[in-house]
Amino acid sequence: MSAEVERPPRPALPESLWALVAALACERAVLGSGPSADDLARGLVAAAALGAVACLALLRSRLRALVPVVAVVAAAVVASGASAGMELSRQRSLEAALGQSPVSSWSFELSGDMSQGASGWRGRATATTEGRSRGTVWLVSDEPLESGSVVRCVGRYEPNPEGDWGDSSRAQGVAGTVRVVRVLSARPPEGALGVVQGVRSAVMETFDASSSDARALLAGSVCGSVAAISERGLDDRFAACGVSHLVAVSGGHLVLVSAFMGAALAGSRLGHLARAVVLLGVTALFVAFCGAPVSAVRSWAMSLVASASGPLGRRAHPLSSACAVALAMALAEPGVTGQLGFMLSVMCVCGICGLGAYARYAVRVLGPDVRMPRRLPGPARRALSSLVSDAREALALTLVSQAVTLPLTCSSFSTLSLVAPLANVLLGTLFSAFLASGLVAACLFWAPALQVVPLAACDVLGGAFVAVVEGLSRVPLASVPVSVEEGPAMLALAAVLALLLVWWPRVSRRAVLASGALAVACGVAWVARWSLLAPARVCVLDVGQGDAILVTDGASSVLVDTGPGDAVVSALARNNVFLLDAVVLTHLHADHAGGLEDVRGAVAVGRVIVPEGTDASSLGDGVEVEEVRYGDVLRVGRFSLRAVSPVEPAGGEGNEGSLELALDFDDGARTLTGLLAADAERDETGAAVERGDVGDVDFLKVGHHGSAASLDEGIAEALAPEVSVASAGKGNGYGHPTPECVEVLEGTGSLFLCTIDAGDVTVEPGTEGPVVSRQKGGEP
Repeated sequence: MSAEVERPPRPALPESLWALVAALACERAVLGSGPSADDLARGLVAAAALGAVACLALLRSRLRALVPVVAVVAAAVVASGASAGMELSRQRSLEAALGQSPVSSWSFELSGDMSQGASGWRGRATATTEGRSRGTVWLVSDEPLESGSVVRCVGRYEPNPEGDWGDSSRAQGVAGTVRVVRVLSARPPEGALGVVQGVRSAVMETFDASSSDARALLAGSVCGSVAAISERGLDDRFAACGVSHLVAVSGGHLVLVSAFMGAALAGSRLGHLARAVVLLGVTALFVAFCGAPVSAVRSWAMSLVASASGPLGRRAHPLSSACAVALAMALAEPGVTGQLGFMLSVMCVCGICGLGAYARYAVRVLGPDVRMPRRLPGPARRALSSLVSDAREALALTLVSQAVTLPLTCSSFSTLSLVAPLANVLLGTLFSAFLASGLVAACLFWAPALQVVPLAACDVLGGAFVAVVEGLSRVPLASVPVSVEEGPAMLALAAVLALLLVWWPRVSRRAVLASGALAVACGVAWVARWSLLAPARVCVLDVGQGDAILVTDGASSVLVDTGPGDAVVSALARNNVFLLDAVVLTHLHADHAGGLEDVRGAVAVGRVIVPEGTDASSLGDGVEVEEVRYGDVLRVGRFSLRAVSPVEPAGGEGNEGSLELALDFDDGARTLTGLLAADAERDETGAAVERGDVGDVDFLKVGHHGSAASLDEGIAEALAPEVSVASAGKGNGYGHPTPECVEVLEGTGSLFLCTIDAGDVTVEPGTEGPVVSRQKGGEP
């Protein structure tokens, strides 16, 4: 079979690709680190000088053919660095202006749909004062505001905080957050944009996105509105199966819209150029209709470049077009390089353009030789052959897309979908039929009677799509948690791609299957080792301003609290956790229970345990809980976790109702005692000490993130922990851990550590006291 399939030629990589890679890396580095203007200027001068020296050296060597590449890369670094520097300057200017003037003197134009989160509805908005646009901020409101509307409000401005969230916002070109206290006016969009938004609202009303999973999928894939998808928890299931890209409005949607318009114009007398203009206009309206997501804007701009190539007498080169468009967007608006959607879109398109042919070749060699039954009639044979061809195409493109985006997806979501190739093969054609029906239904929004048929088709097809996703997401290890640092992963990907391009090997089915079997065996052994033979340990996970404590021993594992969001997923991944016997929520504050949904979406969870009397309705649909009361003991291998507070049912509300757990381990050779104090403060912990429920311990997970009220000298002396660990987020507004708390504990001789500086802190039983290690900074 492999000898019958011709290997494609090695792809020609244009200089624009190297320029794009250099520009993206430079802008992400500059915006992520936020250097001063002087430091950036010195760096760019050094880059220009280094590029000039390298070009001169190459001109005198046998590698002079590399001079254009080096020159282009150096120019891209300087241009992108200067552009990112101007973006930082705009952000700092906007931060100063908003900090010195009342929010009510500004207006904010929402550039897309708002999404609901723990702090309310959040969206990107352009800040304007005295008729001049000054930059972009997050606009947070208790109620959703219409995309494109211009809002005046009474509110509070908060600059980007220190830490991951602030860094991420700055990298996306966002200069801080405006929290709306009272809306003074909200003017809907006007002109052509207002018409488009009006049509979109009318279409959304007929879709009734909240009525079913299929309708939520319809609103997301046709109108670009993902609020209902998030509310119904579909986004996590799509991510687990690796099909989120199908729903996101991008190039595939524009291809289908163009196909519809092409069919409609087939009988017209318009010339080629006129048809191209009409198609570009219609697809531009569709992009605006969907809220202009960056992936769709990039796809439309690529089609514009491709359409212009013919009249200009140039043959279209997809990879060059993709790189040119992405480079222009990055230089014009550096903040797009910090937006995950843009980066994933660019990497997918470039990967498919460069490696798509090789992936198709590999799939043909490795896949079965499908022979059409001779008894089938001609139309049936052609249909079956087309189906097989489509399946191979979907598999090849999925493999390429997943491979080239692994560094970003794994570092951003901390999960790796193992069923993505199968899911895309099964769902690609089905989704195309669903999207086509949805576009027809959208065009008939003005005639409800005519809309019934395409909407019914959407209900059937969308229901089938969601059912397949549901089934695949329940497959054991459909997605696995992973812990990846973006920078090293990007370098590793670059090395692998370079090796592939240089080697460009012929694909051997036997060699690939043997390598795959070895990789699977190693993966199974790794999962088995950590799932069945995990060390006895207590890990205080670094999840920002929140609590998440992992307790493992052998085949048993329990997570006490989940932290505020998805940071816990990467924390579990880097500690090699693939399943949890239980998640214990000490109380329902968001910084302790906010990550439950993310945990359940990433790893298998046996039980959810809450304090007695807790109203678990806020945890979401389908979350069944068990209650634990004072004196109850939970077993985690050889660990015991005994509830020592509160004595009476407290309902899981408030710091005073936090579930405190006394921890004990003894295997005859090693011991460990501890107290997990949750958000309890001196009154609650002191009462537990007075009752004799807890005394001298080896390890203290400090209450309430190390606040001044967490304990006093008497409690610290009674507990006398050898090591104390506080969990807090960098730059938090509470000052946790407080100097008072640190001083009290260190005064008893305790080693004090905080996740801000130490990262994950692991405490293991020892023969002569606890054994402590930390993620950052080496051994304590």
